Amino acid sequence: MKRSTARQKNTARRRLKSLLTTKKATSPGIVALLLILITLIAGFFFYNNIAKSIKIMTSTVQEQMEILFLRSFSINSTCITSFIGNKGMYAISIMNAYINDQIANLKENVEIEKDSVEPVYILGMFSRGLTYGVKLVSNFGSSMKFDISFT
Repeated sequence: MKRSTARQKNTARRRLKSLLTTKKATSPGIVALLLILITLIAGFFFYNNIAKSIKIMTSTVQEQMEILFLRSFSINSTCITSFIGNKGMYAISIMNAYINDQIANLKENVEIEKDSVEPVYILGMFSRGLTYGVKLVSNFGSSMKFDISFT
């Protein structure tokens, strides 16, 4: 009995020693940790890159809308004519118009090149003595508002 117990202890020691000295168990663990670390670092750089791109696009749209200006406007019983200028670096299109928060008909979609002024014709039925709130929406989705009185 003593011999078998000693043999079992010897066998257990050898197994423990072989487990501690074996490098097979540590290699996949290190690889898994490296893959997780690489994934986290790549995700961090990807997030920063996308966030920077979104910030640049947002500021570009805001700058573009700030450089649109209203040169002049006129109104008659069937049409509002507004002359919209573009001081920006890029062309912009006026896609939709609203009168008093109701959709209105544009005679045509208007593209305003950089450093130019173009007429925008809004069709409708307009009455004397009223003031109309006009909102023009660009292809960037931003809007320009002004009020016009029909006297």
